[in-house]
Amino acid sequence: MKQLRIVCLGLLLALGLSACAASGSSADPKTATGTAAQSRTEATVPSGTETTVPSGTETTVPSGTETTVPSGTETTVPSGTETAAKSEAAPAPSSALPVVMSQTEYVLYQNILVQNGAEDYLGKPAVKEGVLTRLTDAFSGSTRYYVWGYYDATKCCDWQWEFVPKDPDSLPPNGSRVKMTGTLVQDEAALDKLWFVDAEVALVTPYTPEACDVDMTTMNSTLERVQLLNMQYRPDAFQGKTLRMYGRVFSLTAIQHPYYDGSWTQELSAAGSLPAIGTMILVTGTWDGGSLRADRIEETDAY
Repeated sequence: MKQLRIVCLGLLLALGLSACAASGSSADPKTATGTAAQSRTEATVPSGTETTVPSGTETTVPSGTETTVPSGTETTVPSGTETAAKSEAAPAPSSALPVVMSQTEYVLYQNILVQNGAEDYLGKPAVKEGVLTRLTDAFSGSTRYYVWGYYDATKCCDWQWEFVPKDPDSLPPNGSRVKMTGTLVQDEAALDKLWFVDAEVALVTPYTPEACDVDMTTMNSTLERVQLLNMQYRPDAFQGKTLRMYGRVFSLTAIQHPYYDGSWTQELSAAGSLPAIGTMILVTGTWDGGSLRADRIEETDAY
């Protein structure tokens, strides 16, 4: 039964992967329909991107291939401190969620998890830089750890690496930018049957999220979908928990996926009326009987 639950969750994550890949060249990803039902083997990489990685290539992304969006990452040093000490100073906390974009990492992710090319990377150490988040897996009763990022600034296509930390208690808050070092192995306990083990995490940019039990604003759209489906299929496990999430207004009483029509919808109750249909919003509220009871709704351009 436990294996069946893990398989079900893995399929949910796989749907998110293939949905993203199938929409790679869409002119308007927010109107893409039917992409969640695409097969993993039909997944594609955005036009013009090389989809193969030579055998034996290191899994560490080559230096210079990542594009990052600055988000309050300047480091300050007290007056009179030696200039050389600036590079060793602790990074300043970020007031905005760090954004990590890497086309190379996305292609590598597609090759390993979608195109079944993991053989060349198993047992090899790798460093993955991305945004840290934790996912509550109600099917297995465990917490899952990820570093993730986007293909490009559209935030349509994303990638996420699951890992097993050596010391979970020492990890920084969700939303922090980190470097994860671990070894890729096959394991039935992983959602995609692959994860990095013996992982050590180094902080790059700290982030202080708003306090809540389940913060989906620190997840990419694929992980947000997996987390929400956990909640919809196992509502009792989340009863009374506070949460934050992004969505588009779908109707007078529901929101949907930030990008893909038909990927998911979630019932929402609010004291007042919701913004116009199609408006992107950030919802802070409480999970109650399978519905999201909104305490605060903010229009946003985060997506």
